[in-house]
Amino acid sequence: MISIGPVGQRLGQAGKTLLQGDIVTSPKEKAMATESRIRIVFASAFGCLLLLLPGIPGAGEQQLGRILYSSSASLRGVPVPKSETIFSGDVLTTSGNGSALVELKSGAKVKITENTSVRFLRDGEKVQAELLSGVVVSESAGKPAIVVTTPKYRFMPSQEGNCRYLVRLSKEQETIAAAVKGNLLIDAHGSTGRYILPEGKYAAIPASAEGVPPQEEAGGGQMPAGQAGTVTNAIPEEAVQRLGKGEWAPLKVSDAIDWADVVSTSKGGRVRIALLGGSFLNVGAHSVMKVTRHEPQTQQTQVELNEGRLRAEVVELTEPNAVFQVETQTAKIGVVSGVANTVFLVEADPKETRVDCVRGLVTVGNPKPTVTERVRLHPGQFAIVPAGQHPTLPNEVSPGQLQGRIDQTDVGDSTIRAAVPGKPGATVKAPWHIGSLSPGASIGLLAGGAAAVAAIPLAAGGGGSVSPTVP
Repeated sequence: MISIGPVGQRLGQAGKTLLQGDIVTSPKEKAMATESRIRIVFASAFGCLLLLLPGIPGAGEQQLGRILYSSSASLRGVPVPKSETIFSGDVLTTSGNGSALVELKSGAKVKITENTSVRFLRDGEKVQAELLSGVVVSESAGKPAIVVTTPKYRFMPSQEGNCRYLVRLSKEQETIAAAVKGNLLIDAHGSTGRYILPEGKYAAIPASAEGVPPQEEAGGGQMPAGQAGTVTNAIPEEAVQRLGKGEWAPLKVSDAIDWADVVSTSKGGRVRIALLGGSFLNVGAHSVMKVTRHEPQTQQTQVELNEGRLRAEVVELTEPNAVFQVETQTAKIGVVSGVANTVFLVEADPKETRVDCVRGLVTVGNPKPTVTERVRLHPGQFAIVPAGQHPTLPNEVSPGQLQGRIDQTDVGDSTIRAAVPGKPGATVKAPWHIGSLSPGASIGLLAGGAAAVAAIPLAAGGGGSVSPTVP
C-alpha cells in the first residue's frame, strides 16, 4: 500500500488526488529511513560515551602481556581487576600495600611492590619496564629478557638463562640494584660504559652519580688478576712505572693501574683513578703513589703515598674485616667501616703528614708499632703526624682553607665541595657502593618495603621465585 503527503492519505480511495509537493513513499523505504535515523542517534551517543571514558588501547596496539593478579593497583588510571591485558605505553601503579604480577609474552615476570609506578614499552624484541618510582623484581628464563630503566640507567641480564634482579628508585632518585640470580648488566643512558654486577651482589647508586665505575672489558670477561683500577682523567706530566720496575711510561686516560704500579706526577701533573668497586683516588702534583693491594670483593685496599698530595673518595666498608688504608713515611690513615662515602686528603713529605677529613670518619696514627696513639677526624678537622711521633689533636679547618686543599687534587671533573656552616654545600658525584647479599640476609631496608622482601628469598644464588601465593 502506498501513502502520500504529510497526512499519509491512502491512494486508491475514492475522490483522492495527488497534490503538488506530495511525496510518495513505500513502506519499505519508510522502514529504511527509520533504521538510518536510529543508527545516527546510536553512533552519536556512543561517541559521547567514549569521550567520557578513559583511553582504551586500540586493537592495533601491541599487546605485551597480562596481569596475573593485582591488589590496590590501577592501569591507565583506572582500578584494574585481577586480570588485565598490558599494552605498550600502559602505566601500572600500585598504592600502599598494593602489588601486581605481570607476565609477558616471553614468559618473563615482573613483580611490582607497593607505591610503585611502571610504564611498559616495546623496545625492539625486548620489553622495557620504565620504573618511575618504587620497586620492581624481574625474573626471566631466556631471551628476550625484560629491561628495567630509570632516568639515568638501564638494567638487564648480562647473559641468557635464569636471571632474577631487583631495582628500586627512591623519590630522591637514589637507585638500588640487586643481582639475586645471575649477573646483572648496568649501563648509563648516553654512555658506552657498563658495569657487570655479579650474582649475590647489590649496587647502591647515589642520585648524584653519573656513568658507571670501570670494571670489566667490553667483552664481559673478568678483569686481569692484580688490576686495581683505571685512569678516568689526567693532566699531562704524569707517568707510571709498571710493578715499580723498569722504565717510566706516560700515563693516559683509560690506562689500567695494576697492583704495585707506581704513579708519579710532576709540576703540573694530576691523575684520577677509579678503583674497582667504586672508590676513587686523585693524585695531585709532585706526588708518588702506589696501590699495594686492592681486592674489591673483600674490600681490602692499601695505598702508599711516598710524597705529595692524595684525595681518597671511599665507598662504605661493609665486608667483614674490610680495610682501606693510606700509609705515608710518617702516618697511617684508615677509613672507619660502616660510614658511607668517606672523603679525605693527605699531604705528605719525609718530615710530616697532614690529613684533612672532608666527609665521613677517618683514623690517623703513626705507622711505627711503638707509637700507638691514634686520633679520629670528623668532617672539617685535620691532624698532623710528625716523623716518629703521635698525631696532633684534631683541629678545625675553615671551609675556605679546606676547599683550597681540595682544589689542589682536582683533575677537572670533581664536584667535591667543603661544607659551609649554615649553607647547604654542593655534594659530590658520589661513588657507587657495592655490597653482598649474604645467605639468609634480606635487603628490606634497601628495597624499601616488606613486599620486596617477601618476593625475594635472598640466599646468594639461591632459589625462590617472584611468583607469590595468589590471594
